[in-house]
Amino acid sequence: MKSHTRLTKKLDRKRVIICLLVFFALMPIFSYLHEAGHALVCVADGNEAEISVNFSGGTTLCRGDVSNLFAYKISGGLLAGIVGTTIAITLFVWKPFAGYSLESTNYNLWEIDGKVERVESRKQRFLDIVWKAPFIVLTTIGVGHLVNAVIEAFADSYFTHGTEWSLFLGLVEFVIFFSLLIIFDRK
Repeated sequence: MKSHTRLTKKLDRKRVIICLLVFFALMPIFSYLHEAGHALVCVADGNEAEISVNFSGGTTLCRGDVSNLFAYKISGGLLAGIVGTTIAITLFVWKPFAGYSLESTNYNLWEIDGKVERVESRKQRFLDIVWKAPFIVLTTIGVGHLVNAVIEAFADSYFTHGTEWSLFLGLVEFVIFFSLLIIFDRK
């Protein structure tokens, strides 16, 4: 019997932690941006808006009637989603520092178990994570907010079944986040 050696790539623990830290750092900013989208529609109707954001999300209190309820509902997720995905796409296309130094010095050759392997230098790993972590996080947050915009606009049960929708959105963001990590950030 022949034994087959599988070459599996594992997620780099440090990169995952960095991505998670960036994710949790950007969440309140995008929650506020989401609520600002609702507030813009409220203010455009001549009303006053009050935004509050905490760890569980945010709310916008519109003092007055909104003439276009659909625009009000969809505007929060749409604004945050467009900003997040636009910045993520820009990072992906531009890839700052990705090609900073593509000389052979980016990799070190190591002999491990009788095999010679190329190992990224620390400098190149750092420069890669400079664009990859924000790209992964902003794509996750942006797409999550776009899905949220659709749910808020079209699901009448959004506010009465908020826990279920929150779990669904959490699942969507989890799948996107780890899928992007697997695609872009394996050792």
